[in-house]
Amino acid sequence: MLIDNKGRLFGKINLLDLVVLLGILAVAGRFAYGALTGPAATPTGQDQVIEMTLRIPAVTQWTIDAIQVGDEVYDSKSNTRMGQIVDAWWEPAVVVREMPDGIVPHESDTHFDLYVTVRGPARVSPNGVTMSGIEVKVGRSNQYKSAFWAATGTTVAFDLNPPER
Repeated sequence: MLIDNKGRLFGKINLLDLVVLLGILAVAGRFAYGALTGPAATPTGQDQVIEMTLRIPAVTQWTIDAIQVGDEVYDSKSNTRMGQIVDAWWEPAVVVREMPDGIVPHESDTHFDLYVTVRGPARVSPNGVTMSGIEVKVGRSNQYKSAFWAATGTTVAFDLNPPER
């Protein structure tokens, strides 16, 4: 008989004790395997200087006046230096107005879409681009700041081989 009337396997080992023992051995084996194999290899990347262009939408003239070429740019959450502004330009923001004819887009007189190019150190790898350890991708928004301004910008372009400035 495989299991007797007392729940013992082959009349010697309690089945519940066996399940608990196997669970403990599985957990210990998993930790031992992790300790013996070490951390997962991280993909290699190349350290280089890049330029990242950010779009900061619908800002006022005050923000445009505060952002200057030469400003150091930091990630707002970690206060990590991302790089330095090497170019900035703006164009009128497109806003929509409800008119008798329907909704009509037009250029705003008071709000602007600001574009800022930040030059800084990065690691470029097959997994993507990180600047000072912060992952940056086209289409991703992040909060940036300097000593005198803060804004949310969306990355719209990278130049992985920027010219010397």
